[in-house]
Amino acid sequence: MARGREANIDFNCKDLAKAFANASHDIGFKDMECFYTMQNRYEQWGQLMGTIHVKGREEEELYLWCCRTRIADRPLWDEDVSIASLYIYFKDGFPLRVDSISVKNFISNYIYAHSTSPTGGLEDVTECNFDFNDLQRNKKSNFSFKCWKKNCTGTIEFNKNENYVNLGLCLEWTMVLKSFKILLDNGDEGFGVLHLGMRSKSDVKSTFDPPPILLIDKKKSCASKNVVLLNEDECKNSAVAGGKGCSLALLSELSEKERLFYVPKGFVVTTTAFESHIKCNKTVNYAIQRLAEVSGEKIKGDLKNECVKCIEEFQSSKMSDSLKTEIRDVLLYLYESVEHVRFSVRSSACGEDSEDLSAAGQMLTVLGVRGINNITDAVIKCWSSKFGYEAVQYARQNGQSIKSSMAVVIQEMVPSEVSGVLFTVDPVTGDPSNLCITANYGLGETVVSSLAEPDTFILQRMLDNTVAIKEKTVGAKKTEIHMHVDEGTMQKTLSQESLGSCLTDERAVIIGSTGILVEDCFCAPRDIEWALHKNKLYLLQARPITTLHNETDFELIHDQDTPQKTDFEYWTRANTGEVFLGATSPLGISLVVGGMDILSHRQHLMREKLPNSKFCPYYFHILPVTHRQVTLSMLDTFYRSNQKKITNYQKAFEVALFGRAVGNEEMHKAGVKRYGYSPRSREIFVFLFLFFISFKTPKMIRNCIEKLKKYRLPRETFTNLTNTWNGLMSQILQYDEVSGVHGLATYLSSFYNLVVIHALAKGKEVWDSELYCDFANVLSSCTGIESADVPESLQELAQTIVKYYGTTFSSLTKEMAYNVLLNDKGPAGKLFKEFMIKHGHRCIKEFDVFSKSWGMEPESLIPIFQNLVASADILNLQPKKELSIADEISKLKTPLPCSRKKLLSIILPWSRNAIRHREQTKSLVIKTVDWFRQTCEQMGKLLVEEGMLPDKELVYFLTLEEIKEIMETRRPGLISKAIRRRRLQSKLDKLQFPEIIKGTPKPIEEDDDLSLYSSSFTLTGIPVCQGKVKGIARVVSTLSEASSIKNGDILITHSTDIGWSPYFPLLSGVVTVLGGLISHGAVVAREYGLPCVVGAQKAMSAFKSGDIVILDGTKGTISKISSEDG
Repeated sequence: MARGREANIDFNCKDLAKAFANASHDIGFKDMECFYTMQNRYEQWGQLMGTIHVKGREEEELYLWCCRTRIADRPLWDEDVSIASLYIYFKDGFPLRVDSISVKNFISNYIYAHSTSPTGGLEDVTECNFDFNDLQRNKKSNFSFKCWKKNCTGTIEFNKNENYVNLGLCLEWTMVLKSFKILLDNGDEGFGVLHLGMRSKSDVKSTFDPPPILLIDKKKSCASKNVVLLNEDECKNSAVAGGKGCSLALLSELSEKERLFYVPKGFVVTTTAFESHIKCNKTVNYAIQRLAEVSGEKIKGDLKNECVKCIEEFQSSKMSDSLKTEIRDVLLYLYESVEHVRFSVRSSACGEDSEDLSAAGQMLTVLGVRGINNITDAVIKCWSSKFGYEAVQYARQNGQSIKSSMAVVIQEMVPSEVSGVLFTVDPVTGDPSNLCITANYGLGETVVSSLAEPDTFILQRMLDNTVAIKEKTVGAKKTEIHMHVDEGTMQKTLSQESLGSCLTDERAVIIGSTGILVEDCFCAPRDIEWALHKNKLYLLQARPITTLHNETDFELIHDQDTPQKTDFEYWTRANTGEVFLGATSPLGISLVVGGMDILSHRQHLMREKLPNSKFCPYYFHILPVTHRQVTLSMLDTFYRSNQKKITNYQKAFEVALFGRAVGNEEMHKAGVKRYGYSPRSREIFVFLFLFFISFKTPKMIRNCIEKLKKYRLPRETFTNLTNTWNGLMSQILQYDEVSGVHGLATYLSSFYNLVVIHALAKGKEVWDSELYCDFANVLSSCTGIESADVPESLQELAQTIVKYYGTTFSSLTKEMAYNVLLNDKGPAGKLFKEFMIKHGHRCIKEFDVFSKSWGMEPESLIPIFQNLVASADILNLQPKKELSIADEISKLKTPLPCSRKKLLSIILPWSRNAIRHREQTKSLVIKTVDWFRQTCEQMGKLLVEEGMLPDKELVYFLTLEEIKEIMETRRPGLISKAIRRRRLQSKLDKLQFPEIIKGTPKPIEEDDDLSLYSSSFTLTGIPVCQGKVKGIARVVSTLSEASSIKNGDILITHSTDIGWSPYFPLLSGVVTVLGGLISHGAVVAREYGLPCVVGAQKAMSAFKSGDIVILDGTKGTISKISSEDG
């Protein structure tokens, strides 16, 4: 929510010089080193959001303003240092951070203070009178400082309660935490917390005995070893021993230090042996290569069949004699007699049993193996199991290469009397106070494979890490697997008398305590397989619990949300609800919305002549996001430049977006609180800026058009991920340039709208519907608008098709009709190709890269052509004629003096051109977005080919940073996140929000109770195109339902974008829930002279398809008179 601030760079020189000048002695190198160490940190203000669930209470959403600190060096707990820190957050959204630092025999009360600007940039705080030495925590304290170009004074009132925390290796540092309220003299309220740190006055002895920490060896693997023992250091490297082998090596190390458990002796056949075996067997190597190509969709083939072939090739291959000899030598070294020992041979793939990936049960485990030949055969079977269909699918679904390496673990089997699994936290909720043990007689296969109903123990973890039995459930345990002298392992049915608890309470407590030790040593919760044999506890495996850190649906829904500065922010979906229809994909937000917001933010700073230190790229300022839907911040746009009252300029902006003025004094006060009053000099600068760009913008547009004409998307170079990524990054520069020009054109159009409506208002305090109607009519006289050219071109093409093919065209299949137009050499084919060249980059939800443009899927337009061709009036539709300026002024209802009419006659041509430029540059922006779209599609294909994604569509549900991370690390957690985001997309796409969102955004529940409305009723909205029509209502929620539209229908929908344009020639009227005078529906409706009403709240609930309605585009009403079936 703000820029980071580095304490050793971003400080006030005057305050620092004052502290040094008052030092108690000459400053030396040690003093400066001490001081620099304290200041070597950065701080950043932001917001935490999430949910908290306390037992016995409902889950609660929390939104917390906070300051995070990252300290590079160790805290100076061993120095005689005292620090008092105030963290303050005012209700109007401004934070304040104050430090008072004192070092014995050096400096006293050095003040380091800072805040943030309204734009999220850095803001210095000076002349702060906070004094650590005079701090009275039990009394009210006066407080003053200078910030935001004003002097602030107020009172701090501490709460009574204090919390003490001892820190440091020897607990030599005492931290006092105390909350408080602050009230400034100007009435601003805030709240905060005091952190008071100092040397402990009394000796505090720590009773904490830190456990040994188990560290994975991350050195490069030694390529020369084919076999390593579990107690060798090389085995602690997962690249050598795989995930399972690595964790067993760490457990072996711990068992030697803490004699609470045993790990069966064993060794690992390393990844080097696996890779050497593949290189020496060409048929195996070829089978793996072909499987990888089929898996990556580089070549066609049946994945399951390829897996079967690969396994067959592996199992028909022979292990080299040298590797057999190495395995035999290790077995003889570890065991006196190999022939009488039973072994478990277990797969250990690289990446499995990690924090992100478990791969449990995906590959083979062979139990009860005896004899060197059987062991080597089992090793090859384990190797081959890596290419089993289930294992390959698991790797694909998690973005892992199926060609990654693996090892095999060989251990002496434990003929356990009782075995089971321990989770050191609740595996479902993650509750650390509950440990869960499941147990059964015999080997643990019945538990991990769910072959029998085990006993279950819930252990209560105490604060001192001791455990006690909390709950015990005895399972049926009808089946046991045990070792057999001749058969390896056997399964048997237990007798009735054996169905009691298989584990005593004392043993359960010992297992739980051992699990806590293992958890502490691994520094994370663990899923532990254990076994009991002759009263000895054996640990067979300790893997992370991978599900603990999975994001909840709440986190995935809000992971791209924009933080709110206050509890009274004002956001709206007006305009953005049409431009960014529904929910936008995560990639669309990070690529398109993010770029657009940063550019708009920079343009605001430029117009306000603010320094670069006020720029903050870490959150969306103008286009905040909630629930993956893009909104518009009213305070950071409409109420950014304020006077004593709401200005006509602000009203004009609102009328353009909402169709009416919606601002109130509460919004105005919030805007003034954040940005203050706009100085006269800024208004003069803005006027000069507008005068400059009014002449500059047309030339800039022409330059952009020429550049885009010459540019060709270099798809032929997008043959690998690096080139494609670099191509995407280079396109961002073009997108920024075109978006910048579009921003200027939009700003200029808004200014001319202001002048026009100001001329029409002639000093009115209250703007009424008559004024809005005149304003809408003035705008409707403009022709040649880019977005309106789409339905016009479709209409012309449909008329041409009727002339040459008749209405039979509408009865063809979609594929046949497309081929007819594609292969047509006459006028119809020519118009179709021209349309695709000019408008092929456009589509429904065209600002989202997840959408497919008409150029990418031209067949999607065919049903629209067929509906138009089938329309009875298609040949009678006439193009709209533009009224002259004089005719338009003469039709105005508002009586105007000659001076106003003269002003309108001068400004209207400029206004019309500005509208054309706005829509023209919007089309250019969409053109660059379409290049993004095509490049992202290619990137998705390449990620699938490289085995980094299981489905190319998932690329749209990752952010740019996440895509880069997958390319570099193949992090599997991101794949599951993308899959779950895609699953939530349709739900988020349907969410609706209030027209103006105040405070924390909450979706509205649609009122589906139609009984609230009588058989005949009237709803009111904002008229944007005059006319009156009676017809059949067609209520359409999404564009996918638009095929139900019939000729002469009155469309009722939430909002429209360019994707709806093809249907406008069929309509007799348009009603939308969202929209203003410049919304897409209003612009195209005016082009066609269709009666149009926007902002008709509840229209989607009140009406249903088939209702007979009267739409009055002059009064802004829509009335139901009956149902079609009534």
